[in-house]
Amino acid sequence: MAAMRPMRAVRILLLIAACAVDGLKPAARKVMLIRHAESEHNEAERNWDLRGLLLKRDHGITTAGYAQCDALHEYVASQRADAASPWADARLELYASPLTRAIQTALIATEGIDKPLVLLPDARELGAGPIAGRDSLGAAVGVLEILDRVSDESARPLAIERVDAARCERRWWSRWEPHFRARRRVDRFLGELADGGKGPAAVVCHSLLIRSILRRHCPDDLARGLIPNCSVLALDVSRDGDGVRLANPTLAFSPA
Repeated sequence: MAAMRPMRAVRILLLIAACAVDGLKPAARKVMLIRHAESEHNEAERNWDLRGLLLKRDHGITTAGYAQCDALHEYVASQRADAASPWADARLELYASPLTRAIQTALIATEGIDKPLVLLPDARELGAGPIAGRDSLGAAVGVLEILDRVSDESARPLAIERVDAARCERRWWSRWEPHFRARRRVDRFLGELADGGKGPAAVVCHSLLIRSILRRHCPDDLARGLIPNCSVLALDVSRDGDGVRLANPTLAFSPA
């Protein structure tokens, strides 16, 4: 029995060390990934409108998209009234892709929240190309051009003064993005979310980007299909060594 005591002591010490290491790991950050409202490109795809698909880039949202944004705004407002919701956290940070449809969605959905909307180029859509994927190409560079474009494309006044476009002073999109570059960008995007502030984050982004994240990190039913427009995907994001760990993906809201 005496010979067993040192081994038992070693096991206890190892257990204590493991607990200490776990305690040093950063807590997971609650992130809400939101797909933008229906865009003119989505409408053109549904109607097989080749002119709409090929002749325009950086599409705005449609009349149906505005209705989806209004429904999303009601959801956000109800969550803000719930003290237990991440939307009610004073440390909440708001982000969006610099593409027009994402900015429009974010400004409408978060109307009444006195926080800046920071544009993240890495949150833009995947699939950029010279022919297909024109909805992944930007059309404005710098804060003045971006805000002018959002205003011109919008059917109602938006609080564009909330937009922080500091990261978009140079061309922020790729004319063509091969798979390995897109994967690197998605990793960088997730890493920034994991390493960001201590509070939750809401990011208005895009369907293929969200689907890529789910397929790689959350292989379940959610990854098999596209997230509906204006839907909110809530998940926990944390660092895992040099990589990122995603857990507890939940479709928290989807317009009727």
